[in-house]
Amino acid sequence: MNYARFVLGTLLIVVGGVYMFEYFGWIDDAGGIVADWWPLALIFVAVMLFAANPRHWMTPLIVALVGGLVLLNTTGVADTEVNIAWPVLIIALGLMVLFGRRGAHSSSDDRISAFTAFGGTQVASHSKHFEGGNIGAIFGGAEIDLTDATLTDGASLDVFTAFGGTELKVPQGWKVVTHSLPLFGGVENVTNKEHLDPDAPTLDVSATVVFGGLEVKH
Repeated sequence: MNYARFVLGTLLIVVGGVYMFEYFGWIDDAGGIVADWWPLALIFVAVMLFAANPRHWMTPLIVALVGGLVLLNTTGVADTEVNIAWPVLIIALGLMVLFGRRGAHSSSDDRISAFTAFGGTQVASHSKHFEGGNIGAIFGGAEIDLTDATLTDGASLDVFTAFGGTELKVPQGWKVVTHSLPLFGGVENVTNKEHLDPDAPTLDVSATVVFGGLEVKH
């Protein structure tokens, strides 16, 4: 599963559904509901982060705590005269900068999977039968190093980047075919496309980029 695609898609469907309910008269004040309950999105992201990377629990914990504290404020459970949402978010960002670490993963597995939000991740594969995998980043970045991997036939990689950037490094001699859907973003394939062997190993990259970028290079 590409967690980043699942997270953003689910959140958009929920928000759109709330406003549709208002349109049909099933609920009142959709904007107020979204304004009160939007911190649930942070908690949802935290759960998905932990599910994808259980070892790197610090960032999900901080995101979940921030979401919970802000939710108490927006729903009126913690009734304070000063809105604590922005101060809490700023403090949490500082904690992630100080104590959060950039996830790094090196593997010989034939498939890779990575999801990051509000941070960065580095993944390197040394597989001699690399089949592909999925990479997702929301409000963050990912660096994928495949320069020590060997492709199998039909290898494919699903990349989803929103409000961030992803860098994919491949060895010389690979043919990289990109199928992209850039929405206010871009996909750049700067690999050497000249003098490739007709039987060069081929990696298919399906990329969705929303307010971000993907760069494929050697």
